[in-house]
Formats: sequence, C-alpha cells, structure tokens
Amino acid sequence: MQLSDKDQHIVREIWDADLSLCEVWRTHKGAQALDKVPFEGATAEYLNHLRTAERSPAYIRGMGYVLAEFRDLLLDRDLNAHTTSLLQREMKHTRNAHHKRARMSSFYAWCQKKGYIRKAPDLTTERVSTAPRACGSLGVEQCKSLIEHCPESLRGHLWLRLCMGLRVSEANNTEMLELRDRFLIVAKAAKTRTRRVMELLDGHEQWWKAVKPLKSLRERFEQLRESAGIHDLPRNAMRQTAASHWLNFYQDEAKAALHLGHSPAMLHRHYKALVTRRESEEFFERWR
Repeated sequence: MQLSDKDQHIVREIWDADLSLCEVWRTHKGAQALDKVPFEGATAEYLNHLRTAERSPAYIRGMGYVLAEFRDLLLDRDLNAHTTSLLQREMKHTRNAHHKRARMSSFYAWCQKKGYIRKAPDLTTERVSTAPRACGSLGVEQCKSLIEHCPESLRGHLWLRLCMGLRVSEANNTEMLELRDRFLIVAKAAKTRTRRVMELLDGHEQWWKAVKPLKSLRERFEQLRESAGIHDLPRNAMRQTAASHWLNFYQDEAKAALHLGHSPAMLHRHYKALVTRRESEEFFERWR
C-alpha cells in the first residue's frame, strides 16, 4: 500500500522516537478514550470504584457532594477539557477550597490511571483563597437541632467541639484526651503544644463516654449539618459558639482563656457580647 507523504512523515517520527508498536497503540487508545469520557460518567464510575474499595459511606457521600458541585461549575465538560488553569479558576467560587482540592486531586489521579486523561491537573501548586467564612456563634435553636439529630456514634465528638470548644484537630485526636477528677485534659493542645485542663459540668460524663476514634469526621459533620437543617456550618463555628458561652459562664476572661487555649485579649476581641447570659444558661442546660 502506497503511503502518503503525511503518513511517511508520521512513520519517520515514530522511528526517530524509537517507539514500539505497542506504545503507539496504547497512545492511540488513550487518545480515543479522551474524546469519549464526560465528567459525569467518570464521576459515577469513580464513586462505584470507592464502594468496591470499601471506603466508608460518609467518605463516599462527601466525595459525591464535591464532584456534584464541580460538575455544575464545569458544566459537565469532557475530562480532556479540564485544565489546571480552569480548575484553579473555578476553585475561587467554592468554599473549603483546600479540602476540595485534595478530593479532586484524588479523582483526577484515578482518571489518569484509567487512561481517561493524559495528565492530572495540578491542584497543589497554589493555595487558592476561598470565600470569607462567617464569624459568630450558632444560635441556641441551631445547637438544639444539632444535638437532637446527632447520631449516637458522633455524640462524643459533637460534645467535644460544640460544648467543650476543642479545636477540630484537638477533637479528632482522641488518643490525646483524658478524663481525670472531672477535668478533661488535652495532652497536647493545638498551636501551643502544651497540656490544657478543662472543667466538666454536671452531666458531662455521659458525653465523655461517647467519645471514640472515628474516621471521615468531616463527612459525618456535613451530614449532621444537613440533617439539622443548618444551611452553613463554617469550620470554626462550633468552637466560636462554645467560646462565647464559656466566657459568659466564667465571667472571667482569664479563666475562659485557659479553658479554650486563647489569650484573654483575643477572647475579648472575638467572643465578648456574642450571646446573652440567658442564652448561655439554656445552652449548657442542653448538655446535662
């Protein structure tokens, strides 16, 4: 068969690159696949892959939320149209961008392994600024809804964050927590890396008994937020709520600062007068 000049040029390029027939065929198949895989189809397959890999239901739900958000942002473009610049730009329109970058990186790494894309977009080169987080405390009714809708397995972690005011990293490291003589001891507090001792109120021992190590806590709290009917739950909202109520409880900035691991000046600047004494009394009553 007579080859055209164009075909002869391609053959010479293959020879010059010292490519085998198998390498040429794999590249051809990969190029074929790139044109046929829509984003939504790949996400459905990826979620099934996670189920097969026995990832936790909470993790899979959380991944599903992230993928669905980006499906809408990217208008379900084919995967080969997902460039680094496009994704970095769209990240600016979403909350919790750092968390979602990690999730999307895992997805694109899987797509590359499957041969759906030539190269995974680089989502780690720049930390994209996100929309500003709301500052302030949750209302008493919102706290009540969180408590009422909290599954049994998550009750201990809700108490650590929303009532005791532990930072997320502190509450997650349950092996660094200890109860002794009605005081909760944080063996290595975040930021200061020192011990912190926190007073327990009457009735709190039952909540401590519910504390246990859990995986996929971010997804579990996201599901709790939805079940409780709360539209938005910023990362630090529960700690800010607890800080406001403990400041009212102690009526002493130094004592409240020791409880929370803050400086008194910072506590006064951020949390004073966010809630009333009556609201704090009602808040602590919920935990007895």
